[in-house]
Amino acid sequence: MDATVVPERPPVAFESMRRLATPRWLLVHVLVAGLAVLMVNLGFWQLDRLETKREVNAAVAARGAAPVADLATVLAPGAGPDESLEWRRVTAAGTWVPDGAVTVLNRSADGVAGTHSIVPVLLGDDRILLVNRGFVPLTETVSTPRGAVTVAGYLRPSERRGPLGVVDSSDTTTTEFQRLDISLIARLLGADAVPMWMQLADQSPRTMSDWPAAIPLPEPDEGPHLSYAFQWFFFSLVAVAGWLVAVRRSLRAPDATGTVEREPTGPSTD
Repeated sequence: MDATVVPERPPVAFESMRRLATPRWLLVHVLVAGLAVLMVNLGFWQLDRLETKREVNAAVAARGAAPVADLATVLAPGAGPDESLEWRRVTAAGTWVPDGAVTVLNRSADGVAGTHSIVPVLLGDDRILLVNRGFVPLTETVSTPRGAVTVAGYLRPSERRGPLGVVDSSDTTTTEFQRLDISLIARLLGADAVPMWMQLADQSPRTMSDWPAAIPLPEPDEGPHLSYAFQWFFFSLVAVAGWLVAVRRSLRAPDATGTVEREPTGPSTD
């Protein structure tokens, strides 16, 4: 009797690889891998933000507890900006420079849109100290202070433009800015400025108006960064798990010949 020749079927592994290498599946592989990598990186980004928040909390607590210092003793003429002085409490005496008042736009407080009012104080060493008097809602107007004053507050570094930030005008008539850039504002005012600005906490004599409202210190909590990080890591696991389930279902589905690929069960004992 003539033996019937049965065409040899490609190995299961080969069929599996071929099925998972179609253009549609290749797109799925790339998308899932990209999403997983993106979400893992977002998780680590949140952890970085958490660490930054902890550092800020520690700095605010430590430097805020230090005795109030005279500005001239911590930032003498000719000194440059010092990151270790951020949130250091200082006091300075001088005279308001109303003609140098500027506004920092696009600020908010408790969900209310507004601006920050910045007025220089001319010090005894002929430098100006840019003082952020606080938040002003868009619906309010404030008068510019004049005369002698003693200000107390927290030192803050000059603000920098981000990669996508709006470029501030260099026109000398400009009084509105997107950020408190000390070098730019000082150059437009034609003055020598202290390399850090003051977040005002108190002044003498005090004003009777409710505005500007002093900017509060950062909340000492750690924020939602840790929970956000766990969420991103969880989402990445869900994406990978979903991909594995889809791959398994695809391998167990009938192929073009109607045959279902099954996992090997071991040698038969019959």
